[in-house]
Amino acid sequence: MKSIPPEERLILALDVPTKEDALNIVARLGGYVRFFKIGLQLFMASHFYMVDWLGDKGFNVFLDLKLYDIPNTVIQALSIISQHPVSLTTLHAERSILKAGVEATQGKPGILAVTVLTSMDPGDFEAEHGKSVEKAVIDRTKIAIETGCAGVIASGKEAPIIRRNCGKDFLIVTPGIRPKFSEEKDDQKRTVTAFDAIQNGADYIVVGRPILKAPDPKKVVKELVQEIEDAMKE
Repeated sequence: MKSIPPEERLILALDVPTKEDALNIVARLGGYVRFFKIGLQLFMASHFYMVDWLGDKGFNVFLDLKLYDIPNTVIQALSIISQHPVSLTTLHAERSILKAGVEATQGKPGILAVTVLTSMDPGDFEAEHGKSVEKAVIDRTKIAIETGCAGVIASGKEAPIIRRNCGKDFLIVTPGIRPKFSEEKDDQKRTVTAFDAIQNGADYIVVGRPILKAPDPKKVVKELVQEIEDAMKE
């Protein structure tokens, strides 16, 4: 397992509507979290303000925009993203897009290929695409490896098959994390605990609502980091 400290494996998703909300969260949790994700909602509200602010404060930034367009358009978007302090960013797993993106960025930021969204129900996915989620994830991960991506976005449920089929020197970033104590029902279908995600081979976990909606967010962060640490020891 890559030598990343437990506390740096937790990426907090700043899935909030305004930069003021995001700044308040970082003020409360910045002493416990070093890696933050900015998705479409916050990016539409703040553009690069929060990206640059987090970078200036020494935090790692995962810009999750899931770009999907013709290669030239993606290249132009990435040329702008690469001017900002972004460690990781996402593209959909189509060969021409990934190839163009990796060649344009040269690893800065690292490109993560989106395999299958964790909100997708396996039965619905197979009915629509004619293949299982597992088969799609492996096919798309192999494309990501062949095109030189830094890693993939994948559920913790598929992390083991990625490791078995695609090796260890490749990042797996796993959303859809729910703490052991969580009973929340939402739009995520293929969820796992932080412990299971790391045990299954994930390098990073992405967590939003279980932290942001908690009565005591710091407590949840500490418990998640402890889950990660426990998984790394086994």
